[in-house]
Amino acid sequence: MHEKEEYVLRGGKAGYDRLKVLARERWPDTAALLRRAGIAPGMKCLDLGCDGGTVTLELAKHVAPGGSVVGIDMDQTSLDLARRAAAERGLSNVVFREANANNWEEPGTYDLVYARFLLHHLKQPLGTLRRMWAGVREGGVLVVEDADFGGWCSDPPNEGFDFFVRTYEEVVRKSGGDPHTGRKLRRFFVEAGIPGPELTLVQPVRTEGEAKMLAWSTLEGSSDAILSNGVATREELDTALARLREFCEDPHTLIAGPRIFQLWAKRNP
Repeated sequence: MHEKEEYVLRGGKAGYDRLKVLARERWPDTAALLRRAGIAPGMKCLDLGCDGGTVTLELAKHVAPGGSVVGIDMDQTSLDLARRAAAERGLSNVVFREANANNWEEPGTYDLVYARFLLHHLKQPLGTLRRMWAGVREGGVLVVEDADFGGWCSDPPNEGFDFFVRTYEEVVRKSGGDPHTGRKLRRFFVEAGIPGPELTLVQPVRTEGEAKMLAWSTLEGSSDAILSNGVATREELDTALARLREFCEDPHTLIAGPRIFQLWAKRNP
């Protein structure tokens, strides 16, 4: 029996809305990565840990005509919202399935297997990476993006921001994940027997706008995990949320997000 993962961030509609902001902020870099990896019409693709399907739907547009995409996640509410978004956009070449990433196995099935911000939540990321590589058919490509939370920083310093970085990293670790997975991805590729991975590094920085608020919304979205794991009290959390929100809304402050490591590798015939 495979272990069910404990996802730190709140799912459902609130989580879906947060992820839509993240998707808008991250899509230009992800699109550039997918182009380098060779995405093309006609490909059969998998988005593992697809959340609300924002990348899944973009993949569906890029592989049309003739291609298809499967999005897999364990949050049923997010999947229902993703199906609704696909119908609204008239995308008939995408399917969403509920599953635990630890249970998923489809050897030799896809031309492109993709995951973003999934592995750092998992207790056994190397095992998942091996199954993802096995899912790539000959001539296909594996594409992975993940974060290194050691990259977060702000100017000037802010107590609410420091609380966010410290507590988020702690609850990820308590849940069995690793907030510094990004920097380890290349080593994981090598240990999983994946040859010749290509690597790029990107890091977002914002002084205003909805993307800058992601620090606050991520802290708010992890509130349940922070409290249930005893990482902070309700009073400490509420104080940090108020200070961080004020900081994010100030156009004279700066927030740099996590370093994002992007890796891809082709399975040669």
